[in-house]
Amino acid sequence: MYRFMKLFSAFICMLPHSIQYAIGALLGEIAWLAVPPKRKRLAIGQILFCKITDDPVEAKRIAKASTIRFGRMIIDVLRYPEIKDGDYRDMVTFINREILDEALADGKGAILAAVHSGNWELLGGVLASEGYPLISVAMKQNGDADKFINEYREIMHQHVMYKTSVRDMVKALKNGAFLGLIMDQDPGEDGVLVPFFGYETLTADGPAVLGRMQEVPIIFVTMHYSPYSGKHEIEVHQPLYVEKTDDKKRDIAVTTIILNEFIEDYIRRYPEDWFWLHNRWKWTRRYYGEKIETPPDVFH
Repeated sequence: MYRFMKLFSAFICMLPHSIQYAIGALLGEIAWLAVPPKRKRLAIGQILFCKITDDPVEAKRIAKASTIRFGRMIIDVLRYPEIKDGDYRDMVTFINREILDEALADGKGAILAAVHSGNWELLGGVLASEGYPLISVAMKQNGDADKFINEYREIMHQHVMYKTSVRDMVKALKNGAFLGLIMDQDPGEDGVLVPFFGYETLTADGPAVLGRMQEVPIIFVTMHYSPYSGKHEIEVHQPLYVEKTDDKKRDIAVTTIILNEFIEDYIRRYPEDWFWLHNRWKWTRRYYGEKIETPPDVFH
């Protein structure tokens, strides 16, 4: 798989842009066809559960659109050898970039919160290539796919820290790093139970925990592809500081609620961009299924 991906990348980089993204569109359609029926029902059910729409036909359209966009995402990543020396700047535009520059000048580090919306891989690569001291926190995976994506992250000067200990993350922040944390997926048993789309949901509390501990800003950075401009819009949102009181648990919960509200609003703004195929309420259902309303479990 690794060698195939490298060869496929080399092939893609030789093609005109129009052909590259035509192949991406085809890959996206194939991806939707390859999704198992249960996973499609999961995505549609979650869209309806979150009240993005109350129309099952529209929910299916959103689920399909959120899947076929992976074709463009894949092409963007495969193009890294072609765009690594600054050519990526023709693909993106920044909104509120000065917020990142101010955090960089402050030198105390920052937490860059992100979601699985838009092309999050390209987002990390662009920020790192632009000289921001980004360290992305990721789950370690085995196999050729992980080897390939990490090699291509390095092409874009992106550093990766696998989820190890809080101590390593604190050390990175003390050294002035921008710690990239994606916080919209099911965190399992380690999450904090807070509202998400109106339902109590286990949510990753890492940004709030680290933000409180180090008193650094939490800055959401998002990426959305605009068909009107033909570019990915990188939007830097206003920083959030954790209110620090004597009640640590409350501080973390309150901040995580605010972050979830941002994610909700962003998903409602661009529902086709979010990763609906992910089983967001899996662990909430497992631990609290009899007490808390969750989407239908399509796997049982």
